[in-house]
Amino acid sequence: MKTSPRSNRTLVCALLAGLGLSLSLLASGTLAQTWPTKPIRLIAPQAPGGGPERVIRGIANGLSQRLGQPVVVDYKPGAAGNLGASELARSPADGYTWMLGTETIITLNPLIYKNTGFNKADVVPINLIASLSQLLACNPKVGVRNVAELVSKAKTQPLSYASSGAGSPGHFTMEMLLDSAKVSMTHVPYRGPAPAVQDLIGGQVDCAFLVTAIVAEHIKSGRLQALATSSKGRIGILPDVQTMQEQGFAGFDATFWLAMFSPRGVPADIQAKFSRALDETIRTAEVTDAMAANNTKLEGTSAEAAQRELDAITQRWEKVSKRINLKLD
Repeated sequence: MKTSPRSNRTLVCALLAGLGLSLSLLASGTLAQTWPTKPIRLIAPQAPGGGPERVIRGIANGLSQRLGQPVVVDYKPGAAGNLGASELARSPADGYTWMLGTETIITLNPLIYKNTGFNKADVVPINLIASLSQLLACNPKVGVRNVAELVSKAKTQPLSYASSGAGSPGHFTMEMLLDSAKVSMTHVPYRGPAPAVQDLIGGQVDCAFLVTAIVAEHIKSGRLQALATSSKGRIGILPDVQTMQEQGFAGFDATFWLAMFSPRGVPADIQAKFSRALDETIRTAEVTDAMAANNTKLEGTSAEAAQRELDAITQRWEKVSKRINLKLD
């Protein structure tokens, strides 16, 4: 039986396509077996220094030991993490560039920045390494000991709250509380947490949601009054401070995360190899001790679980974003 030239061409094309796919899969498998063959770059979208640096360095050291190549920390501070994320999104998806930063880069930033400089889909979460909580703290002169008392006072007299900047986690968390309680306070944004804490202690502002590590010592010394934690669970360093949920705000959860990200398209085998090394690293004494010192809680998740959690967080912040209608350049 004779075949037409068109049929022959179709058959040849199909064979070539199948061969190409086979070679592609073979190359991918070979790449995963040999990777890494050169130093790995770990973008940190923040300035060096402070408690987080010890965690970052510990993770970089552990990954280097397990992967057999230097892991070089590349600090890219600016624009609330947007600069680092933009750098990651532009990087080749070959397993030699990763980013370690807070999840707000892809949950909060796209909601409030007119131009983040990157496509959210190009920055892929692969592990939620640790959770972070904020503390609702007030100047003792405000005279409140819990959230109910704060809400009651806000209904009868003007109060103010500080944040480390417009669009910061503390700003959004407080606005979520105000919306839930149906009260208002005057927002006083600062350039970073340090001046916010200073004025909170000095009484220039009344309250604030701030990172636990920044305010914990001031609470222990009595210079600030702790009212609640922002996350679903209490924190080890101040175990007597109740959560928002425990104080009647059902479903209130403002947990923040330290996460590892990759560019979109990293081969699955390479990502799996990196993820195994990362999961082993974050459970070493060097890293867990650094996390404890920075008041963060070790978690560790799969890439799929990380994506689900960040999708849920984004939906939560979308409501707050629409309420305050904030757009930053």
